[in-house]
Amino acid sequence: MAEKPFIAARLRNPAEEAPAKPAKAKSKTDWIGGACAILAFLVACVTAFLLYSEWDQLTRYLGA
Repeated sequence: MAEKPFIAARLRNPAEEAPAKPAKAKSKTDWIGGACAILAFLVACVTAFLLYSEWDQLTRYLGA
């Protein structure tokens, strides 16, 4: 059986020797963050569209 080569302590990765931590369970409020991200993206898209289109043409089209 081959032995591991000696590595000086200053070159070792301490994470390799640490025991593996169990994965955390998914938070129950993750859907709130996802919903807010989608809503913010839609608001950004609408804002970009309004800035891209000319405001006068938009107000004439809406009849305001």
